[in-house]
Amino acid sequence: MAAAFTRWWLQPSHYDWLSGYLGARGMSGATRAMMASIAGSLAACLVALLASSDGPRAHLPVAMMGMAFVGGVAGAILWTLRWPTPQQSVAFALVTNASIALACLAYPDPMASLVGCIAFATSGGYIAFFHTSKFVVYNFAVAAVVAVHAAVRMAEQGHVALAGVDLFLVLQVNIALPLAIQVVIRALGNDLVHAHLDPLTNLCNRRAFHLEVLGLLVARPSLDMFILVAVIDLDDFKNINDSHGHVVGDRVLVEVANALRASAHDTAVIARSGGEEFIVADTSRTGDAAPLANRICEAIAELPISVTASVGTACAPLEGVPARQHKPLLEYLIGAADNAMYQAKRSGGNGFHHHDRAY
Repeated sequence: MAAAFTRWWLQPSHYDWLSGYLGARGMSGATRAMMASIAGSLAACLVALLASSDGPRAHLPVAMMGMAFVGGVAGAILWTLRWPTPQQSVAFALVTNASIALACLAYPDPMASLVGCIAFATSGGYIAFFHTSKFVVYNFAVAAVVAVHAAVRMAEQGHVALAGVDLFLVLQVNIALPLAIQVVIRALGNDLVHAHLDPLTNLCNRRAFHLEVLGLLVARPSLDMFILVAVIDLDDFKNINDSHGHVVGDRVLVEVANALRASAHDTAVIARSGGEEFIVADTSRTGDAAPLANRICEAIAELPISVTASVGTACAPLEGVPARQHKPLLEYLIGAADNAMYQAKRSGGNGFHHHDRAY
């Protein structure tokens, strides 16, 4: 039980790979529309409550409702304009959580306030879908504090049993919905990981590479204005297999994979696309592929078993490229980098060639 809890507690964020998963299937637009409508409906509900005869009238509660309204509008605007970065997604979840708390605490009717705490399940579901277990617990803790506060107010008015039952139902929803979503997402993630990893090197396979890079493009801050792609092919790899056997050849592929991990930034997506060929993609602020290509060539050349690589690179600016063009842009860059790699191989190998034609 303790081990299972530890695994659940330490689950990483799902944001990057789920963004890529949705983007690769053309679902980003529908997801954005849904999230914008949810945030907008929160703001609309608050306007209706403020305008009703049952709404708050004192200055502080009205101000709290106004702040909650601003939070809902901000979330709707964010999702309308773009797919959020990971940091913006966390901020959206925090603001939504705080907006619901402010609205529930400000409302004068404790029963309505307690029922309103069901809305925390919406932010909890979003967090469970995209983010970490710790964040889910934070959302539940805020929901529990606000709900208990409303239940105590109800009990003070003489509705003890009703307060207890409503509190139980509200907490049950806020526990069950996020946990159910997390179970599904974790199972889906595990299946995707096993289906999309190269069994020898534990790098992405070609299909997973496309998903991960598309996620990278929709979730990366706009400061990274270029996408870089490098295609790496080992020189004379057949001779290694013929001279030393396939066991040694497999060991070389594993060491090359480790060298690529060490050479690329933590944000890079690395894949073994087949045989002795690898692909690396990352975003950059400069669009200069030479440093990455040189690091790759040097790291591979320094491996214990004598092997070199031919590297082809290609890059393109991301500014002004709509999300629907990310997939064809990636396919173009892979093809361009592949052609550049063969040019490097024709030049003798152990070097790189950059494709300098614009997309």
